[in-house]
Amino acid sequence: MKKITFILVMLVTALSLSAVNLNVVGSMNGWNNNDAGYLMTEIGTTGIYTLEKTLAAGSYEFKVVYSNTWNGASGDNRKFVLSEQKAVKFYAKDNSGTVLFFSDAQELYVIGATVGGWDATNMKLMTNTTTDATYTADVVAGTYKIVSKDINNNIVWNDITPADQTVGGTGNFTIKLDFATFAASATANAPVDPSLTGLSDSYIFVGSDPESATWYNANATYQAESFHGKNLGSVTTPVYIGGEIKTTPILDGVTVKFFYELEDVATSTKLGVNEVNIPWSVNDGDKSKWKSTAGTNVFTGASLVKGNAYKLNVWFNATDGTATLWDSNNSANYVATFTYDVGTNNLENENIGHRVYVQSGLIRAEFEGMAVVELYSITGQQLKSVQVNNEFSETVRPGVYVLRINDKSHKVIVK
Repeated sequence: MKKITFILVMLVTALSLSAVNLNVVGSMNGWNNNDAGYLMTEIGTTGIYTLEKTLAAGSYEFKVVYSNTWNGASGDNRKFVLSEQKAVKFYAKDNSGTVLFFSDAQELYVIGATVGGWDATNMKLMTNTTTDATYTADVVAGTYKIVSKDINNNIVWNDITPADQTVGGTGNFTIKLDFATFAASATANAPVDPSLTGLSDSYIFVGSDPESATWYNANATYQAESFHGKNLGSVTTPVYIGGEIKTTPILDGVTVKFFYELEDVATSTKLGVNEVNIPWSVNDGDKSKWKSTAGTNVFTGASLVKGNAYKLNVWFNATDGTATLWDSNNSANYVATFTYDVGTNNLENENIGHRVYVQSGLIRAEFEGMAVVELYSITGQQLKSVQVNNEFSETVRPGVYVLRINDKSHKVIVK
């Protein structure tokens, strides 16, 4: 009997240690953080705590904290307004040192891609009952959160659903928050067509030759290095970029793109957004892989200054015509830096549509369409004459050369 008694005592002690003491504090109790009358009670062993109080009509501010401290709640005070005397229920959950909390008297909102966007103008007010809050409307596939506002009307992002929630299709849905469990759900009110719901596993390649370029992580982790924050160093030849990303689920009619923009570091001058379609590559499980390997020269059309530092911003999106998803590093883009050290001979005569540069002992030229290309030594000896389409390359020894493209001459120095 003594052994059994000892075990029971240990169990009771362990259970008591797993609980936390949470107090509602606010204008209704003089901000007393150890008010026994406002101590919350756990709902069974769910980890959810509740307190019900009948309050007079008026405006209230409140938080939930660990008892006898001011720890747990983050941000400014929350608020609610009662037009008449009413029983108000407060709910809270311990989330690894941060208290998630709200009351059934607060105004709660749905916000996110599924209801039009993540800014305050797209917030949708939910309808509260004594047990839950709901919002029913036509929505698109995508992500959302359930949020409230603080006393300054700022959005409180993490009190209720710290993680993004998902609507898996486009159509009429009821989005619901169950007060007693903090559980959010999205239920279709009629059959819905599958829609784009996920964008993942993005990579970026960078190099002067797409076939031998280096692949970097964007939001994925397979490659050795991350593109974001990478210093590409001194760049002496044109830089080509491409990308790879996956969409969920497998759907017809999806368009995937990556975008890039150069920005002068010293002046913060942005040189314009460019977009590139990424072709479909293969279906992989429940995802489609999209991959661009042709490479896009990021210097095309850009007027860069030798010796200046630049940022290379890259981001992705995908759309099925209804839902549009972005992989933009939380709107910060994936950003690498480099110093532009391409010589004046490498990109001269852009105004006539020719790009001539030197790369590892090669004289290379890019142009549109068919052209007659002639290569001469500096003494006037013709070394090569060909008719080619879009590009030309020739390995030469160090020296000074003249390259003629459709009778337009370029002086080229090979070191």
